[in-house]
Amino acid sequence: MLCLSLSTTAFLVPELLTEYLQPIINEALRVLGASLFLLVNGLLVAVIVIAFSPLGKQKVGGSNAQVEFGLFGWLSMLFAAGMGSGLIFWGVAEPALNVVNSPLKQSLYPNETSSALALTLINWGAHAWALYAVFGLVLGGVTNTGNGNVEISAPVISALKGVINAKNQRKVIFLVKLVAVLAIFFGVVGTIANSTMLLRKGIEMHSQIESALVSGFIIISLIVLLYTFSAKLGLKKGIQTLSKFNVWLAFALLVWLLLLMPIQPIIDIAIDGTVDYVRLIFTGAWQLQSQLNNPEWANGWTYNYYFWWLAWGPFVGVFLAKISQGRPVWQYIMAVVLVPTLVTIVWFSVFSGSAIAWDKTYNAGILKAIEADYTQGLFIFFQQLGWQGTVLIWSSLVLLLIFVVTSADSAILVIRDLTNNKEAKAWSIYGWSLALGLCAFILLVQNNEPLNRTIAIIGALPFLVIFILQLVGFTKECMSEFKY
Repeated sequence: MLCLSLSTTAFLVPELLTEYLQPIINEALRVLGASLFLLVNGLLVAVIVIAFSPLGKQKVGGSNAQVEFGLFGWLSMLFAAGMGSGLIFWGVAEPALNVVNSPLKQSLYPNETSSALALTLINWGAHAWALYAVFGLVLGGVTNTGNGNVEISAPVISALKGVINAKNQRKVIFLVKLVAVLAIFFGVVGTIANSTMLLRKGIEMHSQIESALVSGFIIISLIVLLYTFSAKLGLKKGIQTLSKFNVWLAFALLVWLLLLMPIQPIIDIAIDGTVDYVRLIFTGAWQLQSQLNNPEWANGWTYNYYFWWLAWGPFVGVFLAKISQGRPVWQYIMAVVLVPTLVTIVWFSVFSGSAIAWDKTYNAGILKAIEADYTQGLFIFFQQLGWQGTVLIWSSLVLLLIFVVTSADSAILVIRDLTNNKEAKAWSIYGWSLALGLCAFILLVQNNEPLNRTIAIIGALPFLVIFILQLVGFTKECMSEFKY
């Protein structure tokens, strides 16, 4: 009811979002963004240390936990739940935007193409996945003091042990779950709205539907239908099946584009961009604003992204902990951090490298189109490729649609477990599915992509306090484990 009430109020009085809420959140990003970014830098180092420490030999879920999913199914689910839809949305657009108006100082990173990819990877690469990995570790019961149950409030109670009594513990548990649900809900709502904008743009450019509201309503209705059905089928029959299908489709799309486009520009941006990315991690990530032409740029992009990942953290962490039971911690960290980062590098290199090189070679207007409206860049690029481009466009739309579904269905299962008892679970999937779709449509009516990203991090701001307490509780457990 709280989520629906907030969304209905926003629909009836939309100026509350753009005139009041958005400036407040932007100010919060300005104050807290750099600190969160530094924290995530530390967490990236921490998970690498944990992987090679004695704790790395422990099993997620405890010593008696058993592996439930095969390697391919497991990797497919963690990647599809984490950020698959974002790679479609920004695969061409974000590096291209960074080329048109390079945020990084050219005196430090003179190659504008490779530096554009490097900054994109800072937003989408190892840092983001390290944050997800930490959530899964904190909730996964990897220490002897953990019991293997995926309980989002347990690390907070551990952190506050001896400070609060049993009565107050119940209040803390309720508050943690409430804030987690808000973070998950609005984080996914922002993603659905953003992805629908891209889907709508693609369909409008290649169909006879002229009304933006009609096409948006049809798309969101289809998304709701698919993720409701998938969530109802459960992990193995629903989410795992869709995730595997989408990974194969993404691989086919990637290979097709590689075979279609000149390979040298892709290799160049992949190598040079990765080198700049590593340089940026070691020399600039600890003081990102000093690397930028305009330090305020980070508030609207990098810091905004990191609060978005934080908003997704509760459900991705719970989801990763559930599907990773029985896996050694070192394997879990390598799979959650290293594998998706490598895939992200390849994905952005292929898509952005191809589009940027094509635009420079044929003066195709792709970069200008993206500068004017970054939701159309992918389609304008593919339109240059004849009938194969048409196939790539519709394949990308299907891929984006299912990636949204595989994120939303995972989120619904986690929200259901956080909010309902066993008797209520039968209908709660339908209730939360409809609520997500309705709120995403309300947001879509505003047709404001920066607003979507702002709404997506509403719940992340208060959840930051809970996350810090979770880290304290997990650290206490680790110290007890090493002492043991």
